[in-house]
Amino acid sequence: MDSAIETISENSVGRKLPFGLKMGYGIGDIGCNIFIVTSGVYLLFFLTNILGVEPALAGLALLLPKLWDVVSDPIMGGISDVTRSRIGRRRPYLIFSSIPFGIVFFFLFRAPHYSSSIATATHVGLLFALGCTIFTIYNVPYSSMVAEMSDDYNERMSITSFRMIGSSIGVLLAGGLALPLVEMGGGGEGGFRFMGLIFGGLIVAFCLICAWATRNARTLPAVRDDKVSFRGQIKIAFKNLPFKSLISMYVFQSVAMGVLMAGLVYYVKYVMDLPETAMGIIFPVLFVTAILFIPVWVKVGVRLGKIKAYTIGICILAVMLVSLFFTEPSQMGIFYGQMFLLGIGFSSFQLFPFSMLPDTIEFDEMQSGMRREGVFCGIWACGQKTAYSVGPGIMGLMLSRAGFIVSADVQPDSVETGVRVVFCLLTALMMLISLIPFYKYDLTEERFEEIKQLIREKS
Repeated sequence: MDSAIETISENSVGRKLPFGLKMGYGIGDIGCNIFIVTSGVYLLFFLTNILGVEPALAGLALLLPKLWDVVSDPIMGGISDVTRSRIGRRRPYLIFSSIPFGIVFFFLFRAPHYSSSIATATHVGLLFALGCTIFTIYNVPYSSMVAEMSDDYNERMSITSFRMIGSSIGVLLAGGLALPLVEMGGGGEGGFRFMGLIFGGLIVAFCLICAWATRNARTLPAVRDDKVSFRGQIKIAFKNLPFKSLISMYVFQSVAMGVLMAGLVYYVKYVMDLPETAMGIIFPVLFVTAILFIPVWVKVGVRLGKIKAYTIGICILAVMLVSLFFTEPSQMGIFYGQMFLLGIGFSSFQLFPFSMLPDTIEFDEMQSGMRREGVFCGIWACGQKTAYSVGPGIMGLMLSRAGFIVSADVQPDSVETGVRVVFCLLTALMMLISLIPFYKYDLTEERFEEIKQLIREKS
């Protein structure tokens, strides 16, 4: 087994990987983002507008399951690091979690019929917790594969670009087709059930395709270290200064993205006075733009460096979010232009953090002599999903405080004001705050090559 891994490593390190391998890897994130976006954008709406759950209770039901991720994500990363298998230490989890992943997604949007709102919220919350757990089993090993597939600074950005194109396609499918599928299924509970069936099947298909397409990807031997406990490994991970800077930045941004995902349908409906089915147009404008600009950001990243390029992308995001605060329903042309520019900024958010994360693993290897991709990706996923889960909670709390009326077509003016403040200004502020810890991130390409040389000298 080790000799096979070494052969793969020699053939993969320091050169460009085959197009088919990178494309197959990227396909896996289509399924992941169907789950992330559909649950992030529409699950709160499903609870409040379809099941009639009070917004604050609905937001709480979606927040509490994420607390389990604080534990499960790092544990899953550690498990995948030490897994020994003839097909590598990551791929077994991709294969065996794909089908349960789609099944649980289907039941998540299959409306329960309880007389109590608390029982309804608890039912959906528990299913959401189960879905998040299966997502963890798939996604943490999946995310860990980039650092193994190549050790080249810019090739990792290329691999990540394929992943983020897949991610954006998943976002586009989920955001653009969810409500049209609901309408096709008859609307209401039946419509959401139909949407869950279609998307559940797609999740299974995309995740299995990725598992098959990455069968020849480079992998590394399982970690063998009896001296450092798992808890000790977590502590060492947080001694990694570039990783701490990067994840601190990303958590702030993920909270903002969580608010954006949960709040977009409310902004469209109650600020722009559009039917929620307009999401079928708005999402393509936003995420087709994001897909098209990923190759552009790759070139900008190679030319300016990942750090400068990403800072520019975040500033574009913040400026466009502030501008949306002033947009009126009569300014539809301006609104769609803002969505286009927001997509350009969002594209950078999709690409750069995930291409920087593998680089921090070499820094840890230089310090500890160990390869713990799973642990780092587990901690990353924990921060990402926890931050994302805060978004629906913030949006739900704001709607409740603003006087949102459950199942009413017309809402008080205070709801529009609250959506504008939280969806536009709060998210922009979080994006700008994220640049404070990011200022300390210093893993340029030159320093990365120096770290690799130090690792070679030690080995």
